Formats: sequence, C-alpha cells, structure tokens
Amino acid sequence: MPSTLVNRLRPVAVAAIAAVRRPLAVADPFADVQAATRRHRRAHRCGAFAYGEGSLPAAIVAAAGAGRIVEVGTALGYTALSMARAAPGARVQTIDMDPVHVRLAREQIAAHRMDDRVDVLPGNAETVLKTLDGGSYDVAFFDGFTPTGEVVRELHRLLRTGGTLIAGNLILGPDRTVTSHLGDPSRWQTHSLGETALCVKRA
Repeated sequence: MPSTLVNRLRPVAVAAIAAVRRPLAVADPFADVQAATRRHRRAHRCGAFAYGEGSLPAAIVAAAGAGRIVEVGTALGYTALSMARAAPGARVQTIDMDPVHVRLAREQIAAHRMDDRVDVLPGNAETVLKTLDGGSYDVAFFDGFTPTGEVVRELHRLLRTGGTLIAGNLILGPDRTVTSHLGDPSRWQTHSLGETALCVKRA
C-alpha cells in the first residue's frame, strides 16, 4: 500500500479503534441522585455508593420483564429508581440499615414520584430478608458491603427459578461460603464480570 495512502488512513483507523474502546454514552435519568450520593458520601464519610454501572441492573430488569425486585444496599436510592423505571409496573423493595440513608432515599424516591413503586425497608439485611416471601422475586440485587453467606442464601430462597441475582462488590473479597454458593452449578448459572456476577437461579 502506498505510504501516502497509509498516512491518510492512519487517523481514520486510530479514531475507529478509539470509538470501539470508548464506552457507549447512555443518558442517565437519575444522574442527580448519583451526584447527591457522592456529595453525601464526601460530607459524611460513609459507605453510600451509587453502583457504578447503573444501567446494568436496569437493563437486566427490563429484559426479564421483572415484576418484583429486591435490593440489598439502598444508599440514596439510585439503583432502586433505575430498576423501577426499567420495568413499568414493577415493585422494588430495597433494604438499608443506616437510618440516614433510609430517610434520604425516601426523599429522593418521592421527589422522582416513584414512592408508590419503591419501598425502602430499614434494618439489617439478613433479618429483613427472612420476612419476605420465598420464590416470589424476579430479580435480586446486592450492592451493600461484601455479601455474607446468609444474605446470598436468602436471596437464592427469594428468587423464583429462572430469576436473576446481580451480585456486586465481589472485588471486596467475600468469604468462601459466598464464592462456593455462587459458583455452584446445581444452584446457579453464573457469569462473572469481575466485580459483579450475574447468577440465574437453576433450582
């Protein structure tokens, strides 16, 4: 190939490669909640994080046509709102043990007029999950601190067969009971995304 043609094509090739590597920009209807979460975390030095891949749980909820969703780790309600919006008519129950986060999340949810579809349940996740009906949820999402074996077992109980668990924060190093449970092919069809695992309940 003549060098002049190579020189002409090089910028085009570089731009094409950059476009492939650059993530697709997706408009975020709850960017204000994510920003409020960051401000709150800086001011209070707490563990409130808005899940970095907010569109992932929403896309899974939409694909599943989910009707009932349970979340562990509300923070200020970012992913709860995203999932509720993704599946019109779905009901989200989200759990957080921090009373300040519970109050702020309820305020954000009401401000976005989703309080008829998103319930914030205060309390310890292991305790609250035990009060919910087994086999009745389409999607479960964990984005609190490192999940415990008990929380993972409860989320498995709550999901219907074919329901999906989105397990976040795995990069924080969960104990062996968690990794062995999520990696058990008799229980789950699991795909690891690194920090997050997608686990479809088999039985």
